[in-house]
Amino acid sequence: MNTEIPDFLLEMSKQMNEQNNRMTADPLFEVRYKKSLVTESGYNESHWEILDDDGQSLYHSEKDKDYEDLAVYLFDYYNSWCNKHFDGENAPLTKNEFIELFCDDFDPDLTDLPDDVKKLSMQEIEVTVNAHFTEADAQAFIDRKQHDYQKLYIYAISLCYCNNMTKLRNWIKELKQPN
Repeated sequence: MNTEIPDFLLEMSKQMNEQNNRMTADPLFEVRYKKSLVTESGYNESHWEILDDDGQSLYHSEKDKDYEDLAVYLFDYYNSWCNKHFDGENAPLTKNEFIELFCDDFDPDLTDLPDDVKKLSMQEIEVTVNAHFTEADAQAFIDRKQHDYQKLYIYAISLCYCNNMTKLRNWIKELKQPN
């Protein structure tokens, strides 16, 4: 029986034979993104964040260099809390005074925040969106769908001990245009 091999399989075979396997004998290219989940403090924690009541990050322990943006937010939305926090009820603090005091004095482990503002411990995980036999197909997916996800990237996993997947991968690699 002489069956014609579809062009996409021939192209896939060519790409698989020419691509960088990233030091893996039988790679499968996963498209992934990183996501943060709430966890218990000290339990597989990668960072912590201070969030408003809508879940927007006001401070990220790995990204923000100081507490100034958090102080501005607190002053703008929780002014009475700001004045109570620094005993400024009799003489209200100016925005600049509060920001300076807050940035010098804030201890994320000791300072109580307004009820609608929470400090949460976060665990970073990697989420696999899909997998491809070729890095070019993984990149094409990213180019086409990046707008639907957080920052996507390609990670090569090994098909070691995945016997049927390895056999399928090798079969595709061996495909040639019939003469």
